Amino acid sequence: MRRGFKAHAERLSLETRNRLGIRNDSAIDPIELVQSKGCLVWTPQEVPELDVSHLTQLTVSDPDSWDAVTIKEGGCTVIVVNNTRPAARQANTIMHEWAHLELKHKPSRVDEFENGLLLLSDYPKELEDEADWLSGAMLAPRDGLVSLRKRGLDDDQIAEIFGISSQLATWRLRMTGIDRQFRRRYKR
Repeated sequence: MRRGFKAHAERLSLETRNRLGIRNDSAIDPIELVQSKGCLVWTPQEVPELDVSHLTQLTVSDPDSWDAVTIKEGGCTVIVVNNTRPAARQANTIMHEWAHLELKHKPSRVDEFENGLLLLSDYPKELEDEADWLSGAMLAPRDGLVSLRKRGLDDDQIAEIFGISSQLATWRLRMTGIDRQFRRRYKR
């Protein structure tokens, strides 16, 4: 991850939330945010002309094999999210895909179809780490996490407030140093 990136991601989260009038200790709607940036979010059922056999493969036969795909056609960008996943996972997935776009990450591989459709995939690990950090910061900013922890909320309660998984809440609390900060404060 680039030097200073984590602080940049936290600032971007706070600025975005402030611009949208969303408190730092409450949930952000990932679909609303992504759409406010000019990007569409679809489920597989909303993809025009998607063959029924492909839809069945994606949503019934093998729904655990994917989370989302970002497609660019002309000036339009669409994130197709796997709506068979839990809502908390969909939120993180949408924000992760948006983070790649927001950070102007260049994928290692771009598949172009005969009709000019571009499918972006396979980012290097460093770029995946940045997208993970930014999506986590957008969904659960450090300032909001501190505020909720000060109120005595546990990881599951924090996850519920932010509309994220307990695993993501725990990861953010650990990786931002909040848990260590609170342990030191209350050991004295």
